[in-house]
Amino acid sequence: MKTKAKIIKGGFYLTIVNVLSQLLAIVVNIVLARLLLPEDFGLVALTMTFIGFITLFTNMGFGSSIIHENETNQKQLSSIYWLNYALSIASFLVIISTSQYAASFFNEPKLIAIVLVAAINILLNPFYIVQYKLLERDLEFRTISKINLSGTLIGSIAAIIGAYLGLGVYALILQSLVSSIVRLVLILFYKRWFPNFHFNFKEIKHMIWYSLKFKASNMAMYFERNIDYLILGKFFTSIILGYYAFAYNIMYTPVKRISYVFSEVLFPSFSSFKNDKEKIINGYFKSVNLVALVSIPAMTILAFNAELIIQTVFGQKWDGAIPIVRILCFAGAIQSISQFGGVIFASVGKPEVTLYVSIGRTILTVLAIVIGVQYGVLWVAYLLVIAKALSFILFLLVLNYYIPFSIKQLFVSLKGPLVSLVSLSAFYILFYFNCLIVSTWGLLLIMLAVALIVLFIFHKSTIIGILKVLKEKSK
Repeated sequence: MKTKAKIIKGGFYLTIVNVLSQLLAIVVNIVLARLLLPEDFGLVALTMTFIGFITLFTNMGFGSSIIHENETNQKQLSSIYWLNYALSIASFLVIISTSQYAASFFNEPKLIAIVLVAAINILLNPFYIVQYKLLERDLEFRTISKINLSGTLIGSIAAIIGAYLGLGVYALILQSLVSSIVRLVLILFYKRWFPNFHFNFKEIKHMIWYSLKFKASNMAMYFERNIDYLILGKFFTSIILGYYAFAYNIMYTPVKRISYVFSEVLFPSFSSFKNDKEKIINGYFKSVNLVALVSIPAMTILAFNAELIIQTVFGQKWDGAIPIVRILCFAGAIQSISQFGGVIFASVGKPEVTLYVSIGRTILTVLAIVIGVQYGVLWVAYLLVIAKALSFILFLLVLNYYIPFSIKQLFVSLKGPLVSLVSLSAFYILFYFNCLIVSTWGLLLIMLAVALIVLFIFHKSTIIGILKVLKEKSK
């Protein structure tokens, strides 16, 4: 099968699975939010932040080199496998031996036991990560879609059962563990590759160097995404952190559920034609257009109707998260169209550029949080929106330096979503100043109708194309 056809077909499957996963995540989050307490979500946020911080320095992430290399032999893959396995064990030992310091730093004694259970996931990862990256490299997105959806579904069911049985915060840890176990079993079933008892550093030296550059960029990106938890966890209670984590999770939804799909497809796809910069930049802006047409209107509608939606869906115990959600939704919309851009630099063999951009983003994020924490969590949220906007501008400037593009390309890719943003904002202003006399439910329905109309006007050809693909697949 030609590469282009494989990319399109793979993207289709990942998109469908992403939609299903998104719907499933919404349902699961609603159920878990009603069964668990804000404190539980705060504790999980601290746990994952701490584990992620440790693995930054103990896990090199060699999977990226497998994808970028395109062709690797059995000896190289075996060497990567065993090196990754050794580093994962080291990560686990460091985490469990330092968990008491995390509990002391955040003043949360419960973290010691929670971290110990959550760290088991690290021991599962090396059993299947090489096989998974081989599937990605070979553009086997249909298989990847089945694996990811199955893991998400079964992990979600386990979490709901655990929450219902009163496991509390451990229900959220169970979700991750079960999902990883399901992925492990299915990946080993679909990709029957097994390592030899072989290790030779010289054979993978160049792959390690590429991975280190790629890892360095991910380290900076980690701090950009999680520095808020590291700081807020120190200054705020777990309940306030739970509200923030709840709002941040909503903000991060388009990044995880939409941008993730494009990162998954674009990295191996761009790597397959890494010397054709025109194709890469055109593919990037088409991807920005597709992400923005969903994320910008969706997050805008959620921001303007946060009180109605959260109280109706999640219950009044989450009222404390409403003002944070209203603000962070706009940060999520911005981040959704900028987050996956880093794959461009990784695809052309320059992952270190992503590192430089991520360092700049991290500095902006840290400044926003350090300044905002002095005045409260809402100030943190406001300043994060500004930081995300400046981060996107920074990325575009760097991208233009390496792969020149016109402002017109950027504007065309965002034209429809921006019209949707302005239209929805206008209706909200009319409602806020009582110029539009409707109920809160009426406002929500009007906004949904406006978003759909704008979507159809500016993306008619895209919608028709998607419907044709769906029709063909149903035959």
